[in-house]
Amino acid sequence: MMNFTRSPHFLMSLLALSAADSATAQTSLPTLHVGGVQRAARGPAPRAAGPVRATPVVAAAPQPGGNGAGTGAPGPAPFIPAGSQVGRGPTDVHGYFAGGTSSATKTNTKILDIPQSITILTKQQLEDRNSLTLNQALTYVPGVTVAQGEGQRDQITIRGQPTTADFYTDGVRDDAEYYRDLYNIQAVEVLKGPSALIFGRGGGGGVVNRVTKKADGVTRRDMQVSTGSFGRKRVSIDVGQEINDQLAFRINGLFEQSYSYRDFFNMRRFGINPTFTWKPLEKTFVTLSYEHYQDHRMMDRGIPSLNANLDPNVLRMQGLGFGYLYPGYPAPVGRSTFFGNPAVNYAKTDVDRAALMIDHTTDFGVNIKNQTVFANYEKFYQNTFANSAIGLVPGSCVGTIVPCDQLSGYNNQTPRQNIFNQTDLTYTLVMTPEIKHVLLAGMEFGNQKSDTNRNNARWLDPINGSANINTFIGMPTVWLPVVFNNANAPNGFRRHTDLDLAAGYVQDQISITKYVDLIAGVRFDSYNLKYTNNFAGTNPTVDNYRGQTIYSVANKWSPRVGLVVKPFEQLSLYGSYSRSFLPPAGDQFNTLTVGTATLQPQGFENAEAGFKAEITPTLLFTGALYNLNRTNQSVTNNAFFNVLVNTRTVGGELALVGYVTKEWEVSLGYGNQHAYVVSSDRNVALVGAGSGLYFTEVGKNVPSVPQNTFSFWNKYDVSSVIGLAPGVLGVGSGVIYNSKFYAALDNAVVIPGYARWDGAVYLKLTDNISGQVNVENILGSFYYASAHNNNNIMPGAPRSAYVTLNAKF
Repeated sequence: MMNFTRSPHFLMSLLALSAADSATAQTSLPTLHVGGVQRAARGPAPRAAGPVRATPVVAAAPQPGGNGAGTGAPGPAPFIPAGSQVGRGPTDVHGYFAGGTSSATKTNTKILDIPQSITILTKQQLEDRNSLTLNQALTYVPGVTVAQGEGQRDQITIRGQPTTADFYTDGVRDDAEYYRDLYNIQAVEVLKGPSALIFGRGGGGGVVNRVTKKADGVTRRDMQVSTGSFGRKRVSIDVGQEINDQLAFRINGLFEQSYSYRDFFNMRRFGINPTFTWKPLEKTFVTLSYEHYQDHRMMDRGIPSLNANLDPNVLRMQGLGFGYLYPGYPAPVGRSTFFGNPAVNYAKTDVDRAALMIDHTTDFGVNIKNQTVFANYEKFYQNTFANSAIGLVPGSCVGTIVPCDQLSGYNNQTPRQNIFNQTDLTYTLVMTPEIKHVLLAGMEFGNQKSDTNRNNARWLDPINGSANINTFIGMPTVWLPVVFNNANAPNGFRRHTDLDLAAGYVQDQISITKYVDLIAGVRFDSYNLKYTNNFAGTNPTVDNYRGQTIYSVANKWSPRVGLVVKPFEQLSLYGSYSRSFLPPAGDQFNTLTVGTATLQPQGFENAEAGFKAEITPTLLFTGALYNLNRTNQSVTNNAFFNVLVNTRTVGGELALVGYVTKEWEVSLGYGNQHAYVVSSDRNVALVGAGSGLYFTEVGKNVPSVPQNTFSFWNKYDVSSVIGLAPGVLGVGSGVIYNSKFYAALDNAVVIPGYARWDGAVYLKLTDNISGQVNVENILGSFYYASAHNNNNIMPGAPRSAYVTLNAKF
């Protein structure tokens, strides 16, 4: 392969040739191929005033006369009629800018008219930043912290609320624990604050909704190949077309085999997602989608902390969340250092998901959407990991090894089966020229079956071996024999849950003159969970009694009300109030016992005020202040010890996204938040007889919540600067900053803040071939990206470079 860095004359000749070829096809607005996607409106395209059009996010519909001849001769009618939208998601999309969405209200609504903070990561943003996974995408969202997730799942904290379940696909719950790829995703939406009216239980801090690519009738033959640091090998395809005037198909596929800066890590992903759209009538769409997705990887939970406490008794108790003398920090080891036995660590996820959606608009103007989803998740993971801080004094671990660390391990099988059906009816009622109602009524039914089968490790001896083993800090990677056959409670689990849910909701969006909008609605959820423990214990009062069945029932109302005031068309000021709930069994239905079954559901209550301003038709500036209270929250101090707390998060956000000029696009976000414990069921506890130390959760900071987060990504088309045709050469650059945060509720371990600088170069070789080079962590900063607890901390990646080639056939 030719080295372009050593062939400047060849490169300039290629650029000049590409510029000459492109010049004949330029319009008044240049076209830039970035990430393999052609954008026809490279700049702030004018938009008509008034309500946002329901332009399909999947692609612009083919326009009559679009044969390049310039004659204006009428062509065939587009497969997707103007004003229609296949599925839900962002609307009025221009590059990084999205003017509206249907996900926040289930109706097509302008961003300016939604009384809620929303971050939309468009397809262009995702591709420009080389965001291939959900975790990568969310690092650029203010107010969101990506947690470690034990090295086997997506886990985030939104506005101080940790979650493993507030993930959705096309508005339907996708709450199993796994890592999500973006190969078939058109956009990622982050809706902040409780959203139970639209999404149901949970979502206390917000929800993340992935919008999939749909069959839209546009002919495409796209392939993307990516390689680079740590042996990345990735290929994805996007193929689709109109079969006839009633039927279209689209297939997205993925294969990836990659490694990592972390020792012993490897990962393989495979995905295939065919979709079909049938248009039997002009205002009727039937979409069918099926996805098979695999994520198989070596499981890695990072490094432990180093604790400088001088009292070994206090040090030992710190693992239970008690007191400490000095704060701990991540252990001073190399960023690639592995703790545990890598020969036995792995995680396997297989997802099969089918979705059928019918969208029909009657002659009377009532829109009816019905969506049925079946999803089956097969999940198994097995891991060994650091289970304690590195001790520096005799007695820090059992025995006298100095310095030392403790290793533990377990495996877990967690299959889940989801079935959901949603029906939405919307109707626009125009009372007077100044007063309009957009009415929504809907219902949702679902069933979720889940299992949790956990076995703890036995080191050295498969019959009487210990669940933990101590190791010298200089040798954290061990190859000692370990088996996973210790199923005894409380270390092992044998749990089955069967959840039935039913919900109904109504909402009214009222336009009261062009200056005032009011949105109000309420949802009723009936939640019925049957929890069966299949352990061979003997005590019916705790969670280890074979055949013990516990029922958790919740019937909850979740209201939302918001007021939007528009002094003029391009500015809106809003205030809102919303509530949500989470049953005692938690995100994954795995924390229920006889003692907790009767607890009231966790509650979320959010008050928010903000503004949204369209500085130009494709540049949006937003800000919000909020106060979010959470009650009855069960917080884990270690694997088997919880406390019940009430927390509060107060904060604010600012964001700027869109075109500054026709050559310059930006995406900027800043978040400031303080999440802390207001009260606890263990307000004061004595730590160690005679120690004189006391501990309380009250006032402690919620883990994985940096007080300040900042992200800035911008892209500039530099073609005209060096005399090339517009759209041939672009550059991008971005910064991510997180201030320090705590790894666990005891606030015993501090994760230092960090800043990371990324960059990219984009090149259009021909109309059908483009490429980009992305470099992450250009300065090679040593930092810690995330944590799961005090002793599962993930170092950030060193400088990494990736080359992506996009081809259209």
